[in-house]
Amino acid sequence: MKVTFPLSHPLRLAIALCAAASASITGLAADTPLWDLAKNEIPPALRSGAVEKADGGVRLRDGASFAVPAEAFPDQTNFTVQVTLSLEALVQDAVFTAMRKQSGEDDGFSFFFNYRDNPYHARQVNSVVNGILMTGGSLNRREAPQLNTPYTLTVAVREGLATFYLDDVPCKTCFMGLIPNDEPMWIGRNSNPVSKNMPVTIHGVKVFGPAYRYVAKHETKSEFPRGAVAGRGWALDVPEVAHPDWPKVLIYGDSISMGYRGSFIPEMLQENIYVFHAVHFVGGDVPEAALTEMAGRYHFDAVVFNNGLHSLHWTPDKVPDEVVLERMQKLALCFKKGAPQARIFYLLTTPHTAARPSPDEAVTSLGDKNEVVIRLNTLSGRVMKEEGIEVIDAYTLLASRLDLAAGDKYHWQGAAYQLLTDEIAGRVKAALKAAKE
Repeated sequence: MKVTFPLSHPLRLAIALCAAASASITGLAADTPLWDLAKNEIPPALRSGAVEKADGGVRLRDGASFAVPAEAFPDQTNFTVQVTLSLEALVQDAVFTAMRKQSGEDDGFSFFFNYRDNPYHARQVNSVVNGILMTGGSLNRREAPQLNTPYTLTVAVREGLATFYLDDVPCKTCFMGLIPNDEPMWIGRNSNPVSKNMPVTIHGVKVFGPAYRYVAKHETKSEFPRGAVAGRGWALDVPEVAHPDWPKVLIYGDSISMGYRGSFIPEMLQENIYVFHAVHFVGGDVPEAALTEMAGRYHFDAVVFNNGLHSLHWTPDKVPDEVVLERMQKLALCFKKGAPQARIFYLLTTPHTAARPSPDEAVTSLGDKNEVVIRLNTLSGRVMKEEGIEVIDAYTLLASRLDLAAGDKYHWQGAAYQLLTDEIAGRVKAALKAAKE
């Protein structure tokens, strides 16, 4: 699939100039870096703090950083960057940015990792494209990163589309246009200048040009690849659209949607239906402009959305009924305005359950915050009726199957998510079939 994006005249000109600059580089093999830390000097103007050269690498302490010159990126839509580093100490609540090439605008990219003792998912390598967090993967699964162990981070940009790799394993593919900029790429400079830093040794930095094609040893080609598309304030997990005529369904929710998507997406693919997924926690005010733009990014034939357990703090003393109604109406209108052609469904919030009594016992009762869930579902149901949006009753479906609760008060076992898939898929497929008749 080839994805194209409209470019403004200045952007076309910038890319043309970059391509011309790239064409002027001669005598270099495809696998010869355009810039190599082992061979190239770091310009004094691109150093900040104590940048210490040691054993062929660079040691960074106390927030020190350096940059690869912008000239190393003659074609900003086709390049590969690799940074190999090792951590010398773990610092609580620290961030280290291995790559950051962006201006003050929502453009370019960054690739960084953060560390916290707990929870384990706070120890992640994260990727950002055009100011949108794409997420990434763990440095060492659920364990803490290893000290003095080399890790290689790679960004491969092909025709403007970026894939991020950690030790040869892809973290995230982005089916979106990387907005070019003429900034250098900084190593060690965090987006938040007051964030804590970890002492790091940079063992190698290489930038390759458009002739180089990075192929990961552990990269497998899925029959149905997925990636991400982002705008200002929103991001979508999307399929590669090889069949433009297939119906498109958007699911929007929180971690419950993450649970049922695992069975819902394959179920819909069997019917030649693409599923797009957005995870967004509307725990407060609704980002109307962002969500409306997101809902209109593709021609969706159906939308399933909810506002779930992240709003458990919406108790009557903190968020009055009229505020809940206003927020839910705004949320509903975002999808109606962004996707007026779509059949829209609202998924009621799933029960808040008690914790598992013991590791070998099933959950047997509802949680102490379940009254909030009932209130939210009642108020949301009123809004959906007024807006002509159909309701899928996930609450009743799972309230009778507490034995399938995960035991953490919020989530569910695979069999419960399959029940959700069956219910949602049945409603959506019936709506799509009716639309054709």
